[in-house]
Amino acid sequence: MYNLKINYGPEIDRKLCNKCGNCYQYCPQDVFGWDKDKNEPTVDYAGECDMCCFCEILCPQVAIDVKIPLHNLLDFGIAPVNYKKISDTFEE
Repeated sequence: MYNLKINYGPEIDRKLCNKCGNCYQYCPQDVFGWDKDKNEPTVDYAGECDMCCFCEILCPQVAIDVKIPLHNLLDFGIAPVNYKKISDTFEE
């Protein structure tokens, strides 16, 4: 089996996550898993993410950031150099 690192899909900011489980419970693609030892969500199948961003919308702590793959950015005419996280726009 190949061990590939997926650099797109949801990422959970552990400092913000309150472990509510909304992402795990409601993801339509079943991308998330649940670590029973730590009692927190995990991103188990990032490659299955279809970038619906439902997890971002449902997260009450805004702890999830969905990384969009380069080919999707280019398909929509978004220059990768102009793409930045929304949280970066609020820095002083």
